[in-house]
Amino acid sequence: MNTSLPRVRGLALAALAAVLANACEHQDAPERPSIVLISIDSLRPDHLGCYGYAPPTSPTIDAVAAEGVRFETALSTTSWTLPSHAAMFTGLFDSAHGLFENGLALSPEHQTLAELLKSEGYQTAGFFGGPYLHPTYGLDQGFEYYQSCMTQLADDLTPEQIRDSSRAHFGPSHRDITSPRTVDEVRKWLTGADDRPFFAFVHLWDVHYDYIPHKGLIELFDADYQGGLKTQGYMANEGVNPGMDPRDLAHVLALYDNEIRFTDDHIKELLELLEWKADGKENLIVVITADHGEEFFEHGNKGHQHGLFDEVVKVPMVLRWPGHAPAGKVVGEQVRLIDLLPTLASAGGAPTPAHVQGRDLLPLVAADQPVPKEPALLELLVAPYQARLLRTESFKAGQASFAGRPGVDFGYRLDSDAGEHAMLGGDDSDVKRALDGMHRLVRGSQAINRELGAGPTRVKVDPALEKRLGELGYVDAAK
Repeated sequence: MNTSLPRVRGLALAALAAVLANACEHQDAPERPSIVLISIDSLRPDHLGCYGYAPPTSPTIDAVAAEGVRFETALSTTSWTLPSHAAMFTGLFDSAHGLFENGLALSPEHQTLAELLKSEGYQTAGFFGGPYLHPTYGLDQGFEYYQSCMTQLADDLTPEQIRDSSRAHFGPSHRDITSPRTVDEVRKWLTGADDRPFFAFVHLWDVHYDYIPHKGLIELFDADYQGGLKTQGYMANEGVNPGMDPRDLAHVLALYDNEIRFTDDHIKELLELLEWKADGKENLIVVITADHGEEFFEHGNKGHQHGLFDEVVKVPMVLRWPGHAPAGKVVGEQVRLIDLLPTLASAGGAPTPAHVQGRDLLPLVAADQPVPKEPALLELLVAPYQARLLRTESFKAGQASFAGRPGVDFGYRLDSDAGEHAMLGGDDSDVKRALDGMHRLVRGSQAINRELGAGPTRVKVDPALEKRLGELGYVDAAK
């Protein structure tokens, strides 16, 4: 066990250092905190206890929220994994970072959160359980250590060969159970890590479909189910459909909840390990969030990557930093995944690049200082969908087309229609104003991409290799 006292290294945040200098003029500045960013794939906030959900899905996440800050309304940039993590790592909307289709890799011209913290002396490590976090997509930039925790591809396939130009279903990963392996891999890394502050990114996959019942957990959520529904091959499973028996749908939700609890139990183990390495909770910033949510037929679909309704773009976000983030605080202002880079970079003493579109939330979290209210740009730009929307705290509007058809302008008044069922037409004056703002934000995002020279790379695979990927189940319709 690490029992050595923390060593003073570097400068803390300028604002924090100034405060401490006034109060403790002759004391050294405190050591910079270690940081862990946990991203849970496909997790809806409304299935967590700290967001008001009654079933016992999330005791660990709830405890982190109780000891820190919970963001009531946090938004992804999209409804699928690759672009949302690129946004998380770069602080940019999808049109700015460029990873909005399958088969694209992040340009090295981007500066990621891991790169920024590494440049300030942090040791950096990433762990991932799903295929879109594979280094072939470029999201490993800045990580000194980057470890897959998913079922491995055959040894004869290199990371570069895994790239597929357009379609990637990743069938085997949907049946994978990765959280126990993730805990083991983090433990192995920590035993060899040095005494510098660390930035650890942990992607947890098991909440993603297919939903696997875990003995001792599914009973917490649906002990008396007598039906015969199976959820294997979830997206292609015709038994899971909008007209299914309500009791069977309740069982699907119970399976989803049991996966959340399975993941939450492993987060408890992860935090114990990371707190040990950081010499206590007070030296560790914990952020828990998700890349996107999940649909259960609220608008006729299941899964994700079909649209930009709130059930797939709202994500949980909790932040714990004892002594800096007040325990039990709830932030009502809308925040975004792109705000994580400037927030965590600031906490680690790293400068945020001028082009970053997110904003630092630490003043709001630590001192109740207002931060500018900013809209969220939501984009789904992968065939057959082409949709962009602007979301504020009370309004959502944008344009969408399907399979090359002409785009349709529409909007929703979220303050009176939170479920997004009363669609406003393109002739509505508020929709028109929101569309103007959306187009300005899109143009600005595209300009950032051009100015950085940060177009993504696309790598084709040859027919023989594509056949091999298909045999492994890694080539199919994207989800």
